[in-house]
Amino acid sequence: MLPETARVRCNVRCFRQEEFWVWRCPGCASIHARDEVDLDHYYGAYPKFPVATERVRHAAFSGMVRRLVAAGLRPEHHIIDYGCASGALVRYLKQRGYPHVWGYDPYTVGFDDPGVLDRTYDCVLSQDVIEHVAEPLQLLADFDALAAPSALVVIGTPDAAAIDLADPESYVHALHAPYHRHILSAKALRAAGEERGWTLERFYSTMYANRLLPGENARFGLHYMRVHDDCLDLLTEPMKLGNLRLWSPRGWFLAMFGYFLDRHTDVQFVFRRSAGPGADNKER
Repeated sequence: MLPETARVRCNVRCFRQEEFWVWRCPGCASIHARDEVDLDHYYGAYPKFPVATERVRHAAFSGMVRRLVAAGLRPEHHIIDYGCASGALVRYLKQRGYPHVWGYDPYTVGFDDPGVLDRTYDCVLSQDVIEHVAEPLQLLADFDALAAPSALVVIGTPDAAAIDLADPESYVHALHAPYHRHILSAKALRAAGEERGWTLERFYSTMYANRLLPGENARFGLHYMRVHDDCLDLLTEPMKLGNLRLWSPRGWFLAMFGYFLDRHTDVQFVFRRSAGPGADNKER
């Protein structure tokens, strides 16, 4: 059986005229980038959230914290946000009363200290990271080494099985070419975690930022982007609410009820590492 393929445009504004090929594994439904690219070139112009706008993201982060607390996270726990970007979630967790939080991101000055990887944590959190790396299974092994016995390993990522490659433009943000190198299906990621001896404690079929409040759901967010230029950069810029197409009957409907129409392209796994010995050569 030949793999399904698609050509996808980049959803970052300065590269939106460029297209990239992806293919789907017939066995596990995961999606992979076909060609190697100069990622340093593309990350050099990657849109970044200004620190001054972090408070706008706090409502979404509160959803993340509720999930972590439901899984057993406590204020005394040691947490690492692996792939923390600007460190917004690290700062938010500290504000919420979790003092033992570290962030790691090799692309961000201030969070690029590899020394934080020489210890273990009660919670290894990684949101929208695994799909960016060249070797996702190796990243899971790295998480396992960072996790103390019985630690939480929390992974948020797109679900390849929920992406329709016959209509790549509708899924351009989940595909996020060329930055997403390997998008695992939920089935494949669960199997990979369980092969490491992790127990799946909770699975969320929607992104933590998908909320019931009017206008704060994923489908309205996609609508907002599409009535503008449909590029990721919009998320890092001040809201543009004056576009009349935004407030069409469809726009009002999605603002009010879009939570219930989620396409489940973004999922989150909460695994628990086994209670066996941790990495003895690492500090707490």
